[in-house]
Amino acid sequence: MTTLAAEYWRRNTDLRDITPKGERFPEVGLFEALRSVCEGVVFEFGCGDGRLSPAFEPERYFGFDINPTALKVARVSNPKHRYVQNWEPADTFLAHTVLLHVPDDELPGVLDRAKSYPRIVIGEVMGRKWRRPGDPPVFNREPEEYEAMIERKARRVEVPYPRYGCNLTMLVFE
Repeated sequence: MTTLAAEYWRRNTDLRDITPKGERFPEVGLFEALRSVCEGVVFEFGCGDGRLSPAFEPERYFGFDINPTALKVARVSNPKHRYVQNWEPADTFLAHTVLLHVPDDELPGVLDRAKSYPRIVIGEVMGRKWRRPGDPPVFNREPEEYEAMIERKARRVEVPYPRYGCNLTMLVFE
């Protein structure tokens, strides 16, 4: 990402908007769901402060983020897990509540790189009705949009998301 959106996340040294205060896990049953859909070594794109890392064995996980402060916090919080600033080969590409922050014109480039992974898991609140301008803007999409860009159908796994009174959808491309 090279836009203003990417710059927002790079400069976000207080880590606001990465994990809402007091809502570290607004998803119910998230770790179990992640373990059921991710296989082998997991490369988490946009790992933030590492909140999802404990769902995976340290030797089977790479966390990637463009925010150096978030990576520092992740390394302190989960010292056995690996956090990187470059894309790493893995069995599963995981993008949990991160692609909704990638502008529409930049998303095809990210997904083209993600297609090199045998399994892709995208988790977010789906639907364009959730889009909003702001700082940062939010670009929620319909599941069919991801399927069209990845060029295959996804299996869908729903996870309760009480924060917004809805479900978070995980799209699993196998």
